[in-house]
Amino acid sequence: MSMPEETHLDPEQLGRDALDPDTYHLVVGPALQVCAALAAKRGDPTLHADMPAMLALVDLVTELGRHWAADHHATDNDRLDQAAVAACVMVLREAGLEEAAIGQCLAALEAAYAQLAEHDVTEPAGPFIGTAWRALSVDDRDTAIEQLEQAARRIVAAIEAWQNQVH
Repeated sequence: MSMPEETHLDPEQLGRDALDPDTYHLVVGPALQVCAALAAKRGDPTLHADMPAMLALVDLVTELGRHWAADHHATDNDRLDQAAVAACVMVLREAGLEEAAIGQCLAALEAAYAQLAEHDVTEPAGPFIGTAWRALSVDDRDTAIEQLEQAARRIVAAIEAWQNQVH
């Protein structure tokens, strides 16, 4: 979750217009679709209680956002930097969590994602995310979803393997 220090993951600061429709369609929507389906297969029909799947959502949105920014030569990425947080807030609100609980969940996700990044845990998904982005760029959504499914499965497996090593 690429966040400025002063943001502190406050769900109240994220309005409904946190993301424009095009960004949502290319960056958040496909990742959310894939991670929700993966969480459902793993036993969590609402995604929010499956921490590895939520972390996969964060990683997919973050990486797709980086690809979007690179392709669009974006220099002001404030909203794009909020995309992963906005996606998580949507999931947590849909699950019926109160704002205070959402803030706590976001803080936990941020801390966990920082650890994953520090140890390059999600790196094996990178090529799949890149292929997915190229497919999304040419409106080949089916290929993009297939690649994002591969990426999400690898992220979740890598997180679980890393957790087993650490604990």
